[in-house]
Amino acid sequence: MDLERELNPEQLDAVMHPGGPLLILAGAGSGKTRAITYRIAHLVHDMGVEPWKILALTFTNKAAGEMCERIDKLVGEASGLWALTFHSFGARLLRRHADLLGWGKDFTIYDDRDSKRLGKLILEKLDLDRQLYKVDRMLAAVERAKRKLRGPRQSGLKGPQRDFYILYQRSLKAANAFDFSDLIMQANFLFDRHPEVLEKYRRRFEHVLVDEFQDTDRAQYTLLRMLCPPGANLCVVGDDDQSIYRWRGAEIGNIMGFASDYPGCKTVKLERNYRSTAHILQAAGLLIHKNSRRHPKALWTEMEPGPPVEKFQARDEREEAGLVARGILKIVQQYGFSLGQVAVLYRVNAQSRALEEGMRLFGIPYRVVGGLRFFDRAEVRDVVSYLRLIQNYKSDVDLMRIMNVPPRGLGQKSRQRIVALAEEHGCSMFEVMTPQNLSGFRKKEREAVLQLRRLLEQLGQEASASSASDAVEAVIKTTGYGRWLESMGTMESEGRLENIKELITAAQDMARGTGDESLEGFLEQVALLTDMDLAQEGQGMVTLMTLHASKGLEFDVVFITGMEEGLLPHSRSLDDDERQMLKSPGRAFPRAVEEERRLCYVGMTRARQVLTLTYTKSRSMAGQVAINPPSRFLKDIFQDMGKTSKAPLAEVVDIGGFDLDDDDEIFHGDMLHASDEETVDYSDEYSQLAGDDGLDDLVGRTVVHQAFGKGLVSGARMSPHGPMLTVVFNSVGTKTVMLDYVKMK
Repeated sequence: MDLERELNPEQLDAVMHPGGPLLILAGAGSGKTRAITYRIAHLVHDMGVEPWKILALTFTNKAAGEMCERIDKLVGEASGLWALTFHSFGARLLRRHADLLGWGKDFTIYDDRDSKRLGKLILEKLDLDRQLYKVDRMLAAVERAKRKLRGPRQSGLKGPQRDFYILYQRSLKAANAFDFSDLIMQANFLFDRHPEVLEKYRRRFEHVLVDEFQDTDRAQYTLLRMLCPPGANLCVVGDDDQSIYRWRGAEIGNIMGFASDYPGCKTVKLERNYRSTAHILQAAGLLIHKNSRRHPKALWTEMEPGPPVEKFQARDEREEAGLVARGILKIVQQYGFSLGQVAVLYRVNAQSRALEEGMRLFGIPYRVVGGLRFFDRAEVRDVVSYLRLIQNYKSDVDLMRIMNVPPRGLGQKSRQRIVALAEEHGCSMFEVMTPQNLSGFRKKEREAVLQLRRLLEQLGQEASASSASDAVEAVIKTTGYGRWLESMGTMESEGRLENIKELITAAQDMARGTGDESLEGFLEQVALLTDMDLAQEGQGMVTLMTLHASKGLEFDVVFITGMEEGLLPHSRSLDDDERQMLKSPGRAFPRAVEEERRLCYVGMTRARQVLTLTYTKSRSMAGQVAINPPSRFLKDIFQDMGKTSKAPLAEVVDIGGFDLDDDDEIFHGDMLHASDEETVDYSDEYSQLAGDDGLDDLVGRTVVHQAFGKGLVSGARMSPHGPMLTVVFNSVGTKTVMLDYVKMK
């Protein structure tokens, strides 16, 4: 490796650090991943450190995988290197030592939905009023306690919340399961209660490197500090200006106080930006410099200045959506960017509704990030529950999910009776499913329960000697789940069947990526997947996403919408800071608003070439119209707010009140709306038409509309609202429809 040629001076300084604690303050787009991977490669290639003595921690499986690929290209295969997320690291420790804490090593990992299902059962057992004690709030209180490494009796929770935590944790242990927060908390307990285990891993890992350090919470940092005492070879990489997950427990104090926690720490600043133009960096710098709690940094670039950052005001959210859509078309045409390199960012998910309408109106294909993930779909979760059960029969949450899926005559009452029996005998639901325990059941019901047990045992035996992909295939076939979906004979059931078959491919892909074909390994990978691992760049589609979801990504063109007080910064942050000021007059600083400013900064630094900020005079949200002043962040960036353009990038179009020709009657049917529940891909090749060219080719084509069924296109033309078709439908006669709302046969 020619490090001096491939790294800038600051990166080289970080990579060549001989040992001891190292803090790398890496500004946005400054090549932090390059620095950390080259440091690992330098340790292995030049310093002779064995790869298995290195631990690299990050926050997504995707980032960990990419890190390993880069290192392998630099030094060859780095066999034995642990490149993991914090949660994967905790899971790996517990797979080896869970028995020391009273769990079996074949434990199940519960995700958020599993925890919620278990939480609802506990509320029922405690006979708590569901209106007063919401399961989400109860679980949030438990999670906050776990992030502070506090068990039920040390949590500070009182009354029903404390009782809930006690019973929740007791139920997890009875099911031989850990929830996501347990993976970190229990790993801490393992090191704390078993010094011999801690010493083993201290001796093993001579070098520990942590990426995205600004996102660590108290439990993660405590685990890290136990593993790496002062003086250890601990390298942390992060940017305090991009700490935006306080609501998830991330503590900016970890990176701000690192040098104090590790005396003699060397600090290296990476300030050269390789992503954004000078104009974008200047605007982002003006914004973030207003924050009081940060390490001073000044990003710079050798790139061209690029187009100036612009701001535009719209009348309301509908006009804003039209403005953005027109702006996208103009910028793409002017600079030659692809639609896949355009992102529209917003503070809250509810803003996407109007923006989606704008995209559809102008025929711009788009995708919404943050919709329903593949592994969150009901049919996929059903199959995964079967797989988890045959690995761990004690998982009551999974057994309750699949007990009557596909239908086998075991409804809600049957489930309740088995739950009651399990509580009476002090064991899991599976263990109580025996002929002697079921003597009080009706014959048909008893046989259905016993048949389910035999089915699970059969699958368990088959899975013990097969790969994860074979186990998936066996579940689909042996349980009758695949036949059940086929028997429905609907388009929806066909799609669901395709999804569970895709799970076979997912298992094969994960096996190739990890080298582990086992069912246990596959289920662990599924449980530890994050939103960022599942985000993929849309081909030819504009990306709509929240500012939080945009972290770690970059686009040629970025629009940040909703730059208004009460939205960005959000009203909750304003209220939070006001409460803190009342509690501690003269001592509290606006930490919530500062995080909102960091969030805006993150969004701005996603842009490579073009950045546009928009805001409205009024905005309808949650059934109410709000009239808010422009965001204070705009005032931080632009010295003269009076120069705001009230004209859009092209012609302003209000998407909520366009006029139609007298003979036009537009039908949208019952098209699925992309929201937090679904991701809709409007990428049909014809939806990208921007003129009359090609429209004549549609005449005579057969189309299918969700509401009207099949029809024949008798005419096609371009309207101000996009391509319009005149279609003679078999069922309802002639209608005019927008091209986006039909499928071509």
